[in-house]
Amino acid sequence: MRGRLLVVAVFAAALLSWHLGRPGYSDTEGMYAEPAREMVVTGDWVTPRMNGEPFLTKPPLVYWLAATVIAAVGPTEYARVWPALAGVATVVATGVLGGELFGATTGVLAAAVLATTAGLFVEARLLRADMVLVLAVTLSLLCYVRIRRRGRRGDVVVFWAALGVGLLDKGLLAIVLPGATIGLAEALRGELRPRTLAARLRALSAPLGAAIVLAIALPWHLLAGARNPGFLWDYVVNQHLLVFFDAKLPRDSIPDSLGFFWTMFLARGLPWSLLLPAALLHGWRRRGELTGLTLVGSWLAVVLGLFSLAAGRLEHYSLPALPAVALLVGLLLHDAAAGRLRVPPALLVVLPAVGGVACAVVAVREPAALLRAIDPALVDRGLEGLVRPALLPLAAALLGAAMLLARGRTRLAVTAWTAGAVALLIAAQLAHERVEAMFSWRPFAAAIRELTPTPRVFFRASDEYQLCGGLDYYLGGDVALLAPPGWVPPTFLEGHARLFTPRAELMESWPHGAAVLVGDEMPRGREGEPLAGGAYTVLLRAGERVLLGPVAARPHPVATSQR
Repeated sequence: MRGRLLVVAVFAAALLSWHLGRPGYSDTEGMYAEPAREMVVTGDWVTPRMNGEPFLTKPPLVYWLAATVIAAVGPTEYARVWPALAGVATVVATGVLGGELFGATTGVLAAAVLATTAGLFVEARLLRADMVLVLAVTLSLLCYVRIRRRGRRGDVVVFWAALGVGLLDKGLLAIVLPGATIGLAEALRGELRPRTLAARLRALSAPLGAAIVLAIALPWHLLAGARNPGFLWDYVVNQHLLVFFDAKLPRDSIPDSLGFFWTMFLARGLPWSLLLPAALLHGWRRRGELTGLTLVGSWLAVVLGLFSLAAGRLEHYSLPALPAVALLVGLLLHDAAAGRLRVPPALLVVLPAVGGVACAVVAVREPAALLRAIDPALVDRGLEGLVRPALLPLAAALLGAAMLLARGRTRLAVTAWTAGAVALLIAAQLAHERVEAMFSWRPFAAAIRELTPTPRVFFRASDEYQLCGGLDYYLGGDVALLAPPGWVPPTFLEGHARLFTPRAELMESWPHGAAVLVGDEMPRGREGEPLAGGAYTVLLRAGERVLLGPVAARPHPVATSQR
């Protein structure tokens, strides 16, 4: 198994590192990149900062990791190397876990499935905390299985260390997800009851584990609390409890509907989620033969069930379920090849065939018309040439895989499917690069630097002031923030009067041509509404993002694009 899993790991590393430095950081990445940059500039690695003020809404691990890269080589998008490494490690951990639960071949197949899943490819190339969380959850469950089978002290230490590192990465969620998964699995097996709880905790060396978790996570929490009055209340109550009910203040995200959450879960599992219905039914019918299916099923149920109940859910919160999906699909494919399939063969064929036909039908449409139907802002950004190169190979791969599965040629089907997935992922990355200005402030910062004399930059966000992070990062300093309507500060920012700039300062600077305004949601025809007054010109627009300047401003030719 080790040799085959190593091949998958090398393949995953090559795929995830390709064009890793492109495009510029998105808004959510800017919320990690800028605090990391400010850590390096200020030398304060305890209190993350955004625009010069404390930014304590997330634990610090990803800030620290990114800061190590920035400190070594300067500001760079290659700070994404840490999520990419976490992605490769998750692929390996999933393969090893599959080997422990279902055998070596299933483990390798599960690793290959995960490595070519859209959700992992996207998330492992973004500078944010979610990929490290997925690794922490997967590694802790792998160690749990090993502890049950061998009881080695090393596995115990790694189990609790993974929880501690996860706590520094994403907060209590890193303990809740694996803890609830283990609890549900043991309850379903009849092992966990109120009277057996103490024994089950002793089996996991809970006293030692508590010491490991506290040693890893407690020092930063205590230091951050001591230096920032109000932090602990906001961190525990606002960020961990009220967020579940979409009741935290300030609101720094707009929750997704339940339907969109589930739709995006399936989208992030593509193209392999087309086999998920068959994999679920197959797993259900083999549950009495393979005890490991209880753990994998509980894993999937906990992640999707918890966030289905959470009013504050976001679509990417389903990511920790992807390794479980890969394990179920890997088991399905291995059993199909071995003649142990417990579902009608047609169930393996129908959805891939339908998916292939759908891709082919969409591919024959005029690419510009297709993009215009999705979002008119996507037209004329160089995406037209990527539509068919992405969809036609995927259509061929899915239809070919469906025919091969129908004939029992599972290994060739997996090869074809993987090739189609890689073509899709490469096209997605190229498209991501070509629409950079629609989600990254890097082109806006470049346009601002071309203006002479250098203007004062005002930033207006519709609801999330921290969207300025990417602009700060690429300008290399703070901007003047205009307060979003109805904004209520978190407790750790109470008394920080200079967080926002009075609108009067914009009014004073604008007529003299000494200011520009950057906004994140300004539909066409309404650019001037947020302005205090005075004539303006559009220096750069990308979708609903806009850079406005006084009529005297002379934009660089590249910055005048009205796309």
